[in-house]
Amino acid sequence: MKKITILLFSIALLAISCEDNDKEIIITESQDLCDSLDILYTNDVAPILEDAGCSGVYCHGSGAGGVNLSDWQNTKLAAEDAKFLKAIKHELGASPMPKTGGKLSDSEIQVIECWIKSGSRE
Repeated sequence: MKKITILLFSIALLAISCEDNDKEIIITESQDLCDSLDILYTNDVAPILEDAGCSGVYCHGSGAGGVNLSDWQNTKLAAEDAKFLKAIKHELGASPMPKTGGKLSDSEIQVIECWIKSGSRE
């Protein structure tokens, strides 16, 4: 009985330690990727928001829902709220965006997320 308890404890400890390391590696790789990219609002983020219709006059370009994505300064301000990324990622705690059409692609979301992580440069 003692051997089984020790074996189960060892397996559980191994599983927990592996899980934590995997999360740390993913976070590190994500930050390394963002650090290696030169993402700017004008060149990278604005075209994504325009193509999805987010920054148009019939949506957040006119400040719909209290969120204004008409230019860099307003978009940067909106991106400071955690709900901004939650909405784009369709996560709980925010209304999924864009409302019309489908979710942005994973690569588009990653560009926006890296833009925010790297200081939301114009």
